Amino acid sequence: MAHQRYVVMGAGEVGFHLARSLSTEGHDVTVIEIDPAQRERIEEELDVLVIAGNGAHPPVLTAAGAASCDLFMAVSSSDEGNLVAARIAKKLGARRAVVRVGEADEVISDRRLLEEVFKVDLLLSTQLLTTNRILNQIRGHNTMGVEYLADGKVQLRKIRLDSESPLTQHPLRDVELPKNSLVVAYQRGKKLTVPAGDDKAEPGDDALILGTTAVIRDAERMVSSSREVVGTVVIAGGGRTGRTVAQALSSFDAQVKMIERDRTRAERLASLFPRNQIIHGDATDFSLLQAERIDLADTFVALTGHDESNLMASLLARDLGVPSELALVNRAETSHLWRRLGLHHVFSPRSLAYARIREYIDSDYSANIVSLQRGAAVVLERRLFKASPAAGVTLAEMEAPRGLIVGAVVRGTKVFVPHGNHRLEAGDLVILFVQEEELDTVKLLFPGRTE
Repeated sequence: MAHQRYVVMGAGEVGFHLARSLSTEGHDVTVIEIDPAQRERIEEELDVLVIAGNGAHPPVLTAAGAASCDLFMAVSSSDEGNLVAARIAKKLGARRAVVRVGEADEVISDRRLLEEVFKVDLLLSTQLLTTNRILNQIRGHNTMGVEYLADGKVQLRKIRLDSESPLTQHPLRDVELPKNSLVVAYQRGKKLTVPAGDDKAEPGDDALILGTTAVIRDAERMVSSSREVVGTVVIAGGGRTGRTVAQALSSFDAQVKMIERDRTRAERLASLFPRNQIIHGDATDFSLLQAERIDLADTFVALTGHDESNLMASLLARDLGVPSELALVNRAETSHLWRRLGLHHVFSPRSLAYARIREYIDSDYSANIVSLQRGAAVVLERRLFKASPAAGVTLAEMEAPRGLIVGAVVRGTKVFVPHGNHRLEAGDLVILFVQEEELDTVKLLFPGRTE
């Protein structure tokens, strides 16, 4: 990548690792931090410029050089401060802006509104990244699993196929998927292909299926030979992340137990999740875990607000015989120590956020939601303007190449998977699946804000 100028607001774990990796690569990096202790750490350990102050204040952003930076990254602990800082930075002249927020709901339901109001190029939620990681692990998905698009109205799922799947037994044209879903690609090892109607997958291939949220689970069930069984999941901790995971599990055939030591919070959980078993107690209490037969659980997920409690509870669950344990830690640098003790699924929300931002940078700032096979294909969201060549034409008239698929269209409150006779309209939000060699075609047919 050519030499770039970056401004990072917030010197926590995400900001620190971004600043360190980018400065090590020879880029100009400026860090904005209000906490003297964090500033001292950055100044001692990294070769970057450090600016003291609140990044939501224009003079501080000006001093940091936000007006001329290639990317402004607002990753502090304040959601509101991050959004305001990004808006001001873009107004001053920053070419792009990334914002990290905590709440998953904001990114799923209000992504487009927040991106447009605050001029954000990439909006991500540590809570949503964490929830997706946990669900993927619970469901046995070690890869992407599920990606939410179009404010949660559309999903992309990656599904492993076996010999019993209709997609491995029949050509694609003979497999009738639920309406508003489609197969956009097959992945075999490192090879990613867009299938034609006469193509048939092989056992062991991954199918990438795009569809509306209303039908995507039916599509997954159809191409999977075995019924997805989550089993019994124990969640230690009823905070924001614990509640988000419990809510997500409500759509699966799962028995959920939640352990919460605070009585008031436990009572609230009981009212929010009447189908779940709520246990008032300490997840690090071995006798409690024994009494509640935690050993019968399929997965134990430790999501309390304390790293030590999460790790201790996971070790106890493992010793009781739970086959799979997941522990959330905020200090990612200690993860390797706990893996030595046998806890292989220890993860940090901040590390997930760092990885997502690095993916955005490494993909040369493409507006992709999903990058596959190191950029061999991407999934894009594009708004159609009146001047867009694709506005006002049908898919058949567009004659898009095989490596460019219009996967879904959001038109007002309507969401659908288009076919050849569907006419695209100005104002539509389109979800595109694009192979690398067709990215220039996308810029011509579906120009974004910067094209």
